[in-house]
Amino acid sequence: MEQVQYCRTLPVFDEVDILVVGAGPAGIGAAISAARSGAKTMLFDQNGYVGGQATAGRVGPFMTCYDTKNENMIIRGIFKEIVERMKVLGGAIDPKEIQAEESYSGFYKIGHAHVGPFEHECFKQVSTDMLLEAGVTLLLHTFFVDVVMEEKRISGVVVANKSGMSVIRAKIVIDCSGDADVAAKAGVPFELGNTRDGNIQPATLFFRVGNVNTEELKAHIRAHADEIRPFYGPFSWLIREKQEEWKIPRGEIGLFEGPEAGIYRINTTRILNTNGTDVKSLTSAELEGLRQAHEVFDFLKKYAAGFEHAVFLDTADMVGIRESRHIKGKYWMTGEDVLACRVPEDTIAVMATNMDIHNKDNPGGSFITIQNGSYFGVPYRCLLPQGVENLLVAGRCISADALAGSAIRMIPCCLAFGQAAGTAATLSLKKHIDPVDACVGELRACLEKQDVYLGGE
Repeated sequence: MEQVQYCRTLPVFDEVDILVVGAGPAGIGAAISAARSGAKTMLFDQNGYVGGQATAGRVGPFMTCYDTKNENMIIRGIFKEIVERMKVLGGAIDPKEIQAEESYSGFYKIGHAHVGPFEHECFKQVSTDMLLEAGVTLLLHTFFVDVVMEEKRISGVVVANKSGMSVIRAKIVIDCSGDADVAAKAGVPFELGNTRDGNIQPATLFFRVGNVNTEELKAHIRAHADEIRPFYGPFSWLIREKQEEWKIPRGEIGLFEGPEAGIYRINTTRILNTNGTDVKSLTSAELEGLRQAHEVFDFLKKYAAGFEHAVFLDTADMVGIRESRHIKGKYWMTGEDVLACRVPEDTIAVMATNMDIHNKDNPGGSFITIQNGSYFGVPYRCLLPQGVENLLVAGRCISADALAGSAIRMIPCCLAFGQAAGTAATLSLKKHIDPVDACVGELRACLEKQDVYLGGE
């Protein structure tokens, strides 16, 4: 590839205590917790609104925030605050009210009790309100470009927007980009996808449909209940019957009703071999996702009970990426840690989300349930990247292998990681130390005061 030397002197746009890159669920959690602790906090995102995959990606519902016995809500903190405020506005249903095999839980038999149906515009509204109330400075329509390094520290983050290119200086940077973009530019080692088998989980472009007759849909699915595999969604029988018309590399159809009756999010398109860190691959995925979305809708409209009068509402603003970079941190969390339900001493969040592995070689994927305890813990060390002293990473790209990553990539999980990262950053600032030197006991005590459950009684 031909190269062009390009050199410019850039203005400093602002100087802050904590800079959060990416306003998805992890970034929202990080920025709110940091600003509430008194730090001068800035959050920027490439979109014109916050929420990331929960808004632009139309991903939903919130996956379970309960333990393996479906008895106790264990992901709380800022996530719970958001849900409570959305409920007041009619934009969410309390997860405690949702059971398996309902339209809200996609008619799945296992692993989907106590999911949280929500409306993405309400999530956008509530998250924005909470960010501004906390005192966060929001900067939208702004892209991450590069980092300015001074030895092992980030002295500035290069951004680009309609005002041009500039540098934002920060004492601590929290990478909530989803793909570990900041960490990668700073030289943090990482793995891309599953290096053992070369698989990167397929991407999905969500889309929404309205005017679905839920009663007809429910009756049809009840009549075929015995044909639904325990860990998978419905309509495998239609796909088998009409296989000459079904070209999507997926064996079932994922569909979830939201708070508004008759409106469903369809999680079915499957775009193989998508590299979320490569623009050509992303562009190709968007185009293929759009094609598949309309193909799936046409199939449902033609053959699925309850969809006779359905209308196509919209596709997501961006394709949903399940997996890309996994940074190498102070601890490398493994699938064994998850399955053994290990809860390390420096745990900053506990969860019981199952391993949900979409695989290009299996149209059904793999769903591995957590069975050896009530939950597993995610250590603070997974948020601490190797080699950069003033950087924290939160979201699905934390330090974990592909198997563990398949269980911690959900929206409630990412919000919890962000809350922990924002709290750790402010504690570090107050002590004039780097995040790696933060007192874990003090961090956990602060999180518990914020209604974060860390295990035990």
